Amino acid sequence: MSLLITFHWGRTNVYVARVRLERFRGFADQVILPGRHAVVVGEPRAGRSDLITGLRRALDPRSWSRSPDLSDLHATGGSDDGPPAETAVEVTLLSLGPDLEQELDGRLELIDPATGLPAPEDHAGRGQLGVRIQYRVFFDPVIGEHDHAWEYPASGVPVPRVERDLLAAVVIGPGTPMQLRPGGVFRNLVAERDAGEVSVAVSELATDVDAATGKLAGVKAVQEVLGNVLGLGAAQLLEMPTAAAEASVGWVTDDGSVDALLRRLQPALALDQAGPLPLSAHGSTAKGVLAVAEAMAAADIPGAVVLADDFGDDLDAAAAEFLAASLRRASGQVWLSTRRPEVARAFDPTEVLRLTRSHGIRRHHQLAPATDRKSRLALRQLHLLLLPAMTTRSVALLEGPHDLEGYSAVAERRMRESGELPPAAYGVRMIPAGTGDGGKDQIPKLARLARDLGFHVRVVLDHDKPGTDAALITELTGQAEQIIRLPERTSVERALIRGLPATELRTALAVVNDLYGLGLDVAGTGDADLDGLITKQLKQKGGLHQPFVDALPGGAVPPLAAAVLNTLTQPPGGSVLVELSAP
Repeated sequence: MSLLITFHWGRTNVYVARVRLERFRGFADQVILPGRHAVVVGEPRAGRSDLITGLRRALDPRSWSRSPDLSDLHATGGSDDGPPAETAVEVTLLSLGPDLEQELDGRLELIDPATGLPAPEDHAGRGQLGVRIQYRVFFDPVIGEHDHAWEYPASGVPVPRVERDLLAAVVIGPGTPMQLRPGGVFRNLVAERDAGEVSVAVSELATDVDAATGKLAGVKAVQEVLGNVLGLGAAQLLEMPTAAAEASVGWVTDDGSVDALLRRLQPALALDQAGPLPLSAHGSTAKGVLAVAEAMAAADIPGAVVLADDFGDDLDAAAAEFLAASLRRASGQVWLSTRRPEVARAFDPTEVLRLTRSHGIRRHHQLAPATDRKSRLALRQLHLLLLPAMTTRSVALLEGPHDLEGYSAVAERRMRESGELPPAAYGVRMIPAGTGDGGKDQIPKLARLARDLGFHVRVVLDHDKPGTDAALITELTGQAEQIIRLPERTSVERALIRGLPATELRTALAVVNDLYGLGLDVAGTGDADLDGLITKQLKQKGGLHQPFVDALPGGAVPPLAAAVLNTLTQPPGGSVLVELSAP
């Protein structure tokens, strides 16, 4: 991870108020109004990288080349008789600060911050000075090829390079940090401090390298071997001096320039008892940490917009969360796409931008600010329960951790013994609605939160107290695509034992009894009493659901729990409520 940087000055918390992606890559037409910051998460292939790339096209001059990248085109578009449809990325920037406003005088518009569009006359009083910029890819019939341009959409006037640089974002991208090569971020930061001293040091390095290589070439053994090699006809054929031809040979790096040597250098870190080692020998975490730290040093100017794709992939959990929080604090606005829940924890829930494609087209989902106590309590579940599932398509909400432990153990057993795929293979992640008892009451809140973030929501309910869930099911029917309910008088504990022969139940109970010292008389318990005894014991010791399932004889799978998993691996049917039958 490295940094592509353009210099920013005089900004005061500049931020992107609106993004429109029109026929850009996988986006047909998407308008995004972000929060103060944006952490971009979501389903695979839903457009996380495409969104960051679109922002780069508009805000990073270095993302350009002489010709457009045709992979940016959504489709050929247009009719058979007409030209292909255009591709465009339009970005609205606000809070530019007095210096930038002065530089861009004549380009500014009065923008409604709520919409990111020019403020209508009847709302001019709440407008703010800002600027809209647009990157376009279009088919030029004159040259018969696609071309691209960067324009101010209000006037259609091209944006000069100097103004593109003024509006450019900081981009954290792939590469190696702490490079001394010309054009490197680290070299630029050092040169900003004292360009003269850097120039002198580079010149001295060139002189020292020449002296060192000359000394090496002058070693007697080197000269003798060179003489032998050149004396075998090479000197004659190359028209070298026949006497002492070895004196014409020396060593340089690549093209002989000191810049070529600097391109070869990489930082060496002494991080442990092994002593100084090249950065590449320390693994991806050290490289990732230094890359983000370098980015933060380069972006330490008020108001910088920072863009990064797949942030945190090469970081450990703690470093990912800490560095994301640090970037959020130091930047005018940060856009980080990520697969790591730790990164999202550094952001406010309203700053989470979740992208989906499982609704038929690409969509984005955001949470509204909490306006009451219930909303605030519900948002607490985001970081705890939903963030780990951010990349999945569907969530199956269970009543509590015991349910998750039991059904997960059965799913793992089936996959291990017969190869049957778990719900996760079908894009369904099981989540407990709470961390303790009473999770059933929390399911509606979590279901509403999950739905607002674009998850397909499914629910699995016990049915141990018939007649008490009518109101809950009515409420969930408006939130969930499917509600799976166990047979009457059945809890998750009974779902793990019903339908299994008494011999298999007794075998598993005996194993658990010995392992956990339950003090049961397993042999003396009659078959008719096993159901009640096991149901009670599974709740002991903080929950013995998974050990009990693992202790079942080979090939034994609880049929009722298996029915729950089978239902989750199938698309929801026409009826929201699915009542399972007793085996």
